[in-house]
This record gives sequence, structure tokens and C-alpha cells, in this order.
Amino acid sequence: MRLLFALFWACRLATPAIGTVTPTTIFTLPGPAQPSSWFENLAVRPNGKILATRGDAPEIWQINPATGTGALFVSLAPSTGAFNLTGIAQVRIPVGAGEGEEDEEEENEDGGNVETYVFGSSYIPAPLQVAPGSAKVWKLEIDGNGTPTVSLLAALPSAGFINGITKWGRKGRVLLSDTERAAVYLMDATTGSFTTPLTNLTGINGIRTVGPKSGSGYLYRVDFFSLTLSRIPISAATATALGPAEVVADNQLIDDFALAVNRHTGAGAAYLATMYDNSVVRVVFGPPPSAGPGVKTLVAGDLTGTGVGLCTVVVFGRRHQDRNVLYAAVGQGGVSSAKIVALDLSQL
Repeated sequence: MRLLFALFWACRLATPAIGTVTPTTIFTLPGPAQPSSWFENLAVRPNGKILATRGDAPEIWQINPATGTGALFVSLAPSTGAFNLTGIAQVRIPVGAGEGEEDEEEENEDGGNVETYVFGSSYIPAPLQVAPGSAKVWKLEIDGNGTPTVSLLAALPSAGFINGITKWGRKGRVLLSDTERAAVYLMDATTGSFTTPLTNLTGINGIRTVGPKSGSGYLYRVDFFSLTLSRIPISAATATALGPAEVVADNQLIDDFALAVNRHTGAGAAYLATMYDNSVVRVVFGPPPSAGPGVKTLVAGDLTGTGVGLCTVVVFGRRHQDRNVLYAAVGQGGVSSAKIVALDLSQL
């Protein structure tokens, strides 16, 4: 723990403080203060509402950023073995002919009457401890009336800790990072069957993808040991590596992140949730092959407003009016419960 806190302070010193955005709290968990609570991951629905998994409870909350209101959306019973929820991502399930192409030009999951999401769970009995064999992957389906249905997609007794989840292509598949096994799984969101295309990814945490296009794409992944964000070219069909990793951000504590990348050139930016640095940092980088780590700037600091806190994830809005807004999950601010804050990037 002392080593980790030393790394936190090193990251603070490494990030230039230029042009920060003022955080606006849009939602806080209701009821008595729960200082140890946190939202582990976020997914934004096509209607703009945010699904937030709790890392300290088997719950998914739904928050409307337009009104600042939210409510418990899904709660899993203790008998399911899902005590702590992790990553969540929307996935497109093919529904007929004409959806066999893997290439994905646009980040759009609209269409059809049912929205499908994949999320993870584990049992964390104490900080930095994961119960062996407790990893599970779940499917959340939301019908046209907004009613959620949850089913077990796969139990993974040989896995360690399912952390990040991101969709891959248009064939109803997701990539899942396993922090303890240093691996990435490619899973079919219909059957729960999976392969292990990537291994030896020490320190893996949050993951995101760009593509695939023309048979390949990029996996962006955090390494919390080396304090880096890298991108790896991977196969559209198998998600196996097609080349070496390129570092696009270094010397930075990161949990999860959001991407704004040009799909044609590969140049762009990543917005980094910096865990106990309690901030969001932007890194701007060039197209592959990378000329080296990008340029970092501080987007917003002290997200909790208390001087301490935990920022786990950031996502972009999906409505026309908030596509330039980042939503960040923050918690453990010392006196209040987990919350969601908005960062209007037009202030930069």
C-alpha cells in the first residue's frame, strides 16, 4: 500500500495543471452517507441515461443526467454469488442476415427493441482480495418498455478478476480483461463461450477498442504497474495481437478511460480516470505507429470537492446536447456517498 501511495504522488507531480474544467455533481447515492461506496463502471444508453455498476454492492443504478435523478435499476440476490459488480458494456446482438460483417464504422448500438449489456461480478471479501472462482459474467437486457432482465452468461471459475469489458465488432462479442490472470477473453454474448486471445498483459485494468475495420482494430489497455496506456493492433476475427503494443500515455495512474479517436487515422485523445488522484487527465497522441507517449493536460481536479477521492471511470454522453460532456464516477471522498459528476469539455 505504501508503494501504491508513492506512485499516486508521483503521478500528481507528473501532470501539468492547465485549463481545468469545473466538475458539476449530477447525482449522489441517496440515503445515509456511505463514504466507502463507489461506482465501478458506467455505460451510457442510447436514450442518454447512465447505467452505473457498484463496486461495493451487487447493484446497477440508472441515472438521468438531464434531470439529475437516479434510482436502483438492478439488484442481484446474494444467492447469485454476485457481491461486487465490475465492468459493463453495451453489445450489439445480430438479429438476422446482413449483420455478418465484423467491420464497425460507427459507435452506434441503436436499433431494435431490446438493448443488451454485458457486465461482470466477483466476490471481494476485503480490499485487494478476490475470492477464488467467484468471477461471473452477466447479460442485462432492457426491453422497449425500459424493463430490465438479468441472466447469467458465464461462470468463470478459472478466471481471476473480470475488470474491464468492451464490445468488439458487430457479431455480439465482447472483450473482458482479467486483472489477476493478466489476460483478455473474447466472449460470445449469446452463448457465453470464450477464447483467450491475449495473455501476459501484466497490470491490465480498463480496456477500450477502436474498430475493427478492414480485418483489424486496436485494443487500448491500462497497465497499472507501469503507469501506462497502450494500444495493441488485434485481429477482427480472433482478437489476437497483430503487432507490438505502443505506449500512448506514461507516468500516469489510470483506472479506466474514454476515447476520442479518429477511426481513419488513429490519432486522437484519451480521457483518463486517475483513481486516487481524484482527477481526469487528457492525453493527446498521434496515429500509429506511435512516435512516443502523447501530451497530457489536467482536465479537472478534486472531483469530490473534499481533497480526497477515487475516480474510477469516465464516459462520453450520447445525446446531441452532451456529446462533448464527460461523466465521471467518483467516490470515497471521506464524507459523502458515490456520485456522478459532469465535465463540460467546451470549458477547455
